[in-house]
Amino acid sequence: MIQGLISDIHGNYAALQAVIADMEQQGAKRIICLGDVVGYGPHPGECLDLVQSCGAVLMGNHEEALLFGAENFNPRARRAIDWTRDHLKNDGTEEERKRRWDILNNLKIHAKVGNFLFTHASPRQPTREYVMPRDVKNQAKMTEIFSLIPHCCFVGHTHIPGAFTPDLTFTHPKEMWGNTFFIEPGQKALINIGSVGQPRDGDVRASYVLLDDDPEAPRVVYRRVRYDVDKTAEAIFANPNLDNYLGERLRKGR
Repeated sequence: MIQGLISDIHGNYAALQAVIADMEQQGAKRIICLGDVVGYGPHPGECLDLVQSCGAVLMGNHEEALLFGAENFNPRARRAIDWTRDHLKNDGTEEERKRRWDILNNLKIHAKVGNFLFTHASPRQPTREYVMPRDVKNQAKMTEIFSLIPHCCFVGHTHIPGAFTPDLTFTHPKEMWGNTFFIEPGQKALINIGSVGQPRDGDVRASYVLLDDDPEAPRVVYRRVRYDVDKTAEAIFANPNLDNYLGERLRKGR
């Protein structure tokens, strides 16, 4: 079965719509969201409405901050979370508000399907730990993380797509044949699916993956989808509670 995996939407409704349309064209039968549906972006309610049909929606650090406080966030991120919280409490009908908060109040920190583990950040710290490409030089950190992975673990959080393997290498999708990571029998991998709503690898297009869990030839296909970047950026600029930088970075993929 082909599954679509998404993460780090960050209130970018235009990007999420484009990605879901692409998934449907590619034949995805199920969607798993790895968190950070909200935060930074101008349309958190609409994004929550769209992900409610996902097979699983996990908690990201921005949902965690929304529910429990954003004291450890930088000022612009905390300001965005504070606005998001107020917006979700007051926007839409009573039924819409209840449905959206029900999603937020029932988020899990991980999901497991067979030997595949899904979480927002890392198996060691599900909502907060950053595993960056440079961490391949940190053998102790990576060894402990891989000890917690049964086979393959899918994450987001850093907004940088690519695959880590136990030989301490990181491979960006553009370095993969056909943007595809082939899962070998018994192989462990930590696979970052990138960000739908705020890519940070220099490519402004939304990032997600298709997981084909065919037991004979499982593989992960990275997809990049164009969307109306300016539409989301302008909505951020028009919102006095969101820092303009959050819109400017969308135009740079940083």
